[in-house]
Amino acid sequence: MQITYIKKLWNKAKHNAFTDLCAFDGKLYCCFREAINHVAGNGIIRVLALNTQGDILGTQCLRVAQADLRDPKLSVTPDGKLLLIAYARRHDANNKTVLSQCLCWSSADGLSWSSSTDFAEKNWWLWRLTWHQGQAFGLAYNRAKQTLNLYRGDPRRTFNVHCHRAFSVERQHKGYPNESALVFVGDTAYALVRRDADSYSAQLGRARFPFKRWDWQDLGCYIGGPAMLLKDQHSAYVAGRIAYQGRLRTALMTLNLSTAKLELVLVLPSALDNSYPGLVRQGNKLYLSYYSCHQDNKSSIYLAKIDL
Repeated sequence: MQITYIKKLWNKAKHNAFTDLCAFDGKLYCCFREAINHVAGNGIIRVLALNTQGDILGTQCLRVAQADLRDPKLSVTPDGKLLLIAYARRHDANNKTVLSQCLCWSSADGLSWSSSTDFAEKNWWLWRLTWHQGQAFGLAYNRAKQTLNLYRGDPRRTFNVHCHRAFSVERQHKGYPNESALVFVGDTAYALVRRDADSYSAQLGRARFPFKRWDWQDLGCYIGGPAMLLKDQHSAYVAGRIAYQGRLRTALMTLNLSTAKLELVLVLPSALDNSYPGLVRQGNKLYLSYYSCHQDNKSSIYLAKIDL
């Protein structure tokens, strides 16, 4: 593999972070959060339309009054719409969080967006959607319960819990599962899950249809902000934040879905507050969005083009 280019896309806000990437209508779309800092309660979402050289063709901004919008993710629906989801922490006049809720927006052209729609259960953070056979699947986590539930449906209409406690500290005896990514191969679902307790080691889950009985395997390393994209029927590309030479860096890996073996492919220029990548494959090219503070100690949004 070889990096064709790494381009800085955006750093106009004080803090630019938590990216995702999607191909739609002949363009790339990159979304991320703009705020004062990593945890400030004033986050908004910016969506950039890009060509494959990383040139910005257009930009849109989504916001909700008295809410912090976090960790936006993009996908394309079966009926050909661009769908964006985010987690909204709503605040009162004293800036105290009073409600947390998943929201979604849709667009037919990537330019104009619908109003937001609530979906899933309050206080359950659905991290990312993967569409499979006309349905969206996603794992949602609740920090207090230290549990992952698998949801299924269409966030614009009906979206309910499909499998309770797909992963939980009570069943697996491993603490604080949270961010996740899903891929499907035939009638088998694979889940990559970040953890932030005890050993901090990421988990690989497998479930055959109807995806209600999950088996888990410890990957033996930490992976933050995971993104996963099928490479072939036996392996996947994985991107996220890993510990590398004593620092947390954004990296690209391959994961054998049968043996759970991870192989490091590339470590991207990154330092300090960084990671939360998005992945798009087009032929023999892989596009990877991420954020990092390695230049001027300022969080910026980057796009890498990788020749496979």
